[in-house]
Amino acid sequence: MRSKEKKNVLNDLKEKTNNCLKSRKNANDIIDIISYFQDDDEGTVLQCIRSVHKLFTHFIDVEELSLKNVVEESGEGKYRVWLRERYKDAVDGLTECLIHSSTDIQEMSLSVLMKLVVKESKCPIEMSDDSPTTFPAKLFKRIMETLLSDTVNNTALLGRFEEYLAYDDVRYYTLRNVFSACRNTHAQETLQGNLYTVLENISLPPKGQDNTLSNFLCSIGDAEKDIRTLQRHRHLYSSAWIHFLKMKLSATLYRKVLVILPDKVMSNMTSPLSLCDFLSQAFNVGGVISLLASNGLFILITKYNLHYPDFYKKLYSLFEPSIFHVKYKARFFHLCDLFLSSTHLPAHLVAAFAKRLARISLSAPPAGLLVAVPFIYNMIIRHPACKKLIHRPDSDMSFDTDPYDPEEEDPEKCGAMNSCLWELKSLQYHYHPDVFKIAKKMDVGIPDMEIDLAEKFDLTANDLFEKEVQKKQKTVAVTFEPPKGLLGGKDDKLNMFWTL
Repeated sequence: MRSKEKKNVLNDLKEKTNNCLKSRKNANDIIDIISYFQDDDEGTVLQCIRSVHKLFTHFIDVEELSLKNVVEESGEGKYRVWLRERYKDAVDGLTECLIHSSTDIQEMSLSVLMKLVVKESKCPIEMSDDSPTTFPAKLFKRIMETLLSDTVNNTALLGRFEEYLAYDDVRYYTLRNVFSACRNTHAQETLQGNLYTVLENISLPPKGQDNTLSNFLCSIGDAEKDIRTLQRHRHLYSSAWIHFLKMKLSATLYRKVLVILPDKVMSNMTSPLSLCDFLSQAFNVGGVISLLASNGLFILITKYNLHYPDFYKKLYSLFEPSIFHVKYKARFFHLCDLFLSSTHLPAHLVAAFAKRLARISLSAPPAGLLVAVPFIYNMIIRHPACKKLIHRPDSDMSFDTDPYDPEEEDPEKCGAMNSCLWELKSLQYHYHPDVFKIAKKMDVGIPDMEIDLAEKFDLTANDLFEKEVQKKQKTVAVTFEPPKGLLGGKDDKLNMFWTL
């Protein structure tokens, strides 16, 4: 569209909007205004959204959309019925704009729709005598149905919607709509992603807070008790998550859910133990999935008295050479440090983990060893009974005579307590100087205080390389006569018979 034509269209939209506000005689111009939702020009659509907002907020304010105390067959009644139909068309246009290709159009449409929600709550147009609810649940449901699309990924727009979730009434009705959508256990991946984004963005007030809520975006009637009750919010939140977890989630979404469950979701649920089945199944999958599920399961065991006797047996099976190469290496060691921190664990169990980690360290890269070896030292420091693993002067043990059975799946039966950490002695001959130094501590005696591993969890090969490069370089003499070419000095035989 040419600049002049575009300017004329925008002026025409503004003029028609003002005319509709001045007199009912120009009401048919509303149809022309709404038709611009289909325009290809972004600026025109944005102006159309502004015009619709200006028109219908005015009509709601002056109660021209309400049929209360009006006979529908009368002239006034017919006009209001017609105007309500145009309002429906406008809402349809705005909701379609929520999935527009333009981000600006999406965000403005969402903003206008939420402003209309606020307006309707103050001047209800759908309120009936048998329903004391003033929150415009019907309009809000239209918005949520579009945001929770099963064909369009609305992650970005839902991030913009997050600011409204701080209001108790919006959060309540969002949870109701999310719960309804989550009951579709065969939902496609796109819908699952949209549902996850909403659930991830929802935060509930702390449990210690007063059970009565009052931070509302809309005008809420005294009779709407569920919106004001924190316990009701928690119940909806829990139900939505439980139904969401029953879906067949994609691998990526599965991992994302396992990451946020322990810290963000559990504390907000009415009964965190309801996550037991989901976390137990994930813990039995193996690999990265088991690692991510372990934190949530450990919290259920320690804080909510879940009986899970095979937890450490399964954790023991996760100690494989691949842990030094996976994306979640730092998380793995951080969580294992947490799981094995209790001084009430039996010494033979801790010895099994120390021995297992020492054995797989024989094939680990330097960055992994700089975590694994101090990790083993920390386990021994916490459990002094395990010190015999590094000091057996009466034993001449070798690889063939080691009583430790690496094939045994049960850490309590692997015989680690009768073994020793000869693997650490082997690492004293490692080519990397930092590994040599940390392994050499075994001979002089490990410290009494635990080693801080926080900075080592994220250590990578690139970090080690950068550390070596940044060291102060010293000039070292390698020849008495400076070379004059690639093939050596002037008397070098190569120079006599070869040229470059």
